[in-house]
Amino acid sequence: MIKNNPNYIRFVESWVIKDNWRDNMSKPVCYSTGWVCSTNSYKLLWLYDEEYVKNENVHDHSKGNGVDATNVMSGYSKFYESDSKPMGKIKLSDIEKIYEEIKMIPEFDKKYKECYHCDGHGTVECDCCGHETECDDCDGEGQVECGEEENGDFKYPENHYITINGVHLSLYEMRELIDNLKFVGVEELNVYPNDGNFIKSFFGIPNEKMYILIMGNMVNDVEKTYDITINH
Repeated sequence: MIKNNPNYIRFVESWVIKDNWRDNMSKPVCYSTGWVCSTNSYKLLWLYDEEYVKNENVHDHSKGNGVDATNVMSGYSKFYESDSKPMGKIKLSDIEKIYEEIKMIPEFDKKYKECYHCDGHGTVECDCCGHETECDDCDGEGQVECGEEENGDFKYPENHYITINGVHLSLYEMRELIDNLKFVGVEELNVYPNDGNFIKSFFGIPNEKMYILIMGNMVNDVEKTYDITINH
């Protein structure tokens, strides 16, 4: 069981929001029902652990803390509170192969050089009176643009998506999802029917009371999709 994994707490916490202004999603949220939510608003880990509230880094929803995910998750209760069967499974290794094929695109920053007109000072001296004024060539910056250069960062190609059961999923969010799951040894996911809702995908971790809800993308321009096979 994942609960017995030494990385269990870090695994649950890895799904929370990473910014500093949405405190209600900055920690796993524990509900009086025993269910726990950990989310960054794009993907959500939903697990049953009535003891999790005893951990230090949590929001206790019964005390008015943390986001209320129960309304969203109630729409999927037929999957996590009954014997409803998944439509099949996907292998995380199939998704990882996609990332091996994708050619990352380098990112660029603007390149600057010293302004020749003001010699990098940002000001020029009037020939008549000696009064200094802002350099018009560089707007007082002392530097001017001279092209672009790679900054060492890379990004995924635009308008490329992973598709599972008709849902277009972000390459960035899926990369993080895979890393989170591999961290505790998960190799495959159960896939549940989306009933024609192509905006969200709902998965389950086999033999665990753990589920994942991830938002898809409403797309207009699609350059390439990577379709993941569902094994029935």
